[in-house]
Amino acid sequence: MEKIKQKLKSKVNDRTAAFSIVLVIIITWVVVFGIVQVVGYNNYVKASSTLNLANNSSDEETKEIIKQAKKESKIDEKQAKKENEKEFEKLKKEKKIDTSAINKYYIKVNYGAQVVTVYKQDSNGDYTVPVRAMACSTGTYTPTSGVYRTLGKGNWWPLMGDVYGQYSTWICGDILFHSVPYLTKGDKSSLEYWAYDQLGQRVSMGCVRLTTADALWIYNNCPVGTQVEFYASSNPGPLGKPSTRKISSAPNNVRGWDPTDPDSNNPWPKYLKEQAKKEEEKKNDKEENKKPNKDDNKKPSKPSSQGKPTKPSEEEEDKEEQPAIKPDEEEKPDEPEEEPSTGEENGGEQDEENENVITDNTISDNTII
Repeated sequence: MEKIKQKLKSKVNDRTAAFSIVLVIIITWVVVFGIVQVVGYNNYVKASSTLNLANNSSDEETKEIIKQAKKESKIDEKQAKKENEKEFEKLKKEKKIDTSAINKYYIKVNYGAQVVTVYKQDSNGDYTVPVRAMACSTGTYTPTSGVYRTLGKGNWWPLMGDVYGQYSTWICGDILFHSVPYLTKGDKSSLEYWAYDQLGQRVSMGCVRLTTADALWIYNNCPVGTQVEFYASSNPGPLGKPSTRKISSAPNNVRGWDPTDPDSNNPWPKYLKEQAKKEEEKKNDKEENKKPNKDDNKKPSKPSSQGKPTKPSEEEEDKEEQPAIKPDEEEKPDEPEEEPSTGEENGGEQDEENENVITDNTISDNTII
């Protein structure tokens, strides 16, 4: 019996020791993970705040900012470029790239001004003709320089943080062109509307965020193998920096959609139409209230609007020229001719402009990697 007790005691001690060891390992892992996350976040904020200075800087100042940003950037650009070239050559050998179409457009990502500008070739074969400008959001892991080739495409691409990007185009490493993230795969009403309000600022971890319409344009028009150049300048480029709508204050059933999404179910066109009508009605009401009242402009000496008033000067002349009339010869004054009163005509309502609704493009989910 004593031996059994000792064995049981020994087993309990062993289990307690094992549990303690596992608990210590878990606590250590949590602490280390937390430290890594905090350090990483601090570096991200530091790098982002440094890059934010480029928006209001001259090109000379931007060079200094780029130099500092490269020191703090978390991406190894040389390694990323090497891997990109290797993957591109692999796709060419496997004949997964249409080399006859890859030079149609040239994409330049300016993380200084947060603008993407697409160019096409001029008569000399140089990419000097601007085609489209897009406001974007880049981040700490975005390359600061160099020319890369796009390597693949995929709709509803999974992103860091359990979110998804519509119309994604893979550039290098974990860097993509994609829409502002969505919380639910395939649900176009689950947009991170707070992130959409930040378009045009450096807020991503490294991907190049775009509006859905801009991401779709690259997805449809720039084939795999298209060149993408990264650079920084305070000059947004020949087409400037497009403005983007702030959507956080919109109703809940509206703000979860990207206003630029061409899907026919997008509630934004109807919402904007209703808002425009309300603004027009307010404008008309203000103009109506500003109109002067007709009665306010009449002189006190004049009678009411019924009948034609007699001018005071004419009455005085009659009194001077005509002799006094005896009571029995007194003439009754002529009854004034009454004129029908006229009311203000009601203005007609303005015709509402018809808005074209673009039907949604059906795009395959096949991803070339």
